[in-house]
Amino acid sequence: MNNKTVMLMEVLNNGQRLQMDDGSIWNSSPGDIPTVCTWIPTATLNVRKSNTDRMFPYVLTNEGINVSVNAMKLK
Repeated sequence: MNNKTVMLMEVLNNGQRLQMDDGSIWNSSPGDIPTVCTWIPTATLNVRKSNTDRMFPYVLTNEGINVSVNAMKLK
């Protein structure tokens, strides 16, 4: 997957899961849950592949505040 831009639709399960406007569902890394809980729906996120974390192989960057978290795609 090359870089992709999506819109955050909803933060679920107290920050553990994120639902995007394309219907995808993402699990955020446990250490990043406090960060994700501060994100608001309609935030624009850049999605890119990460080479550093095998369990959470993607990086989601909130473009509005330039903050990144590790995640895995569930659906």
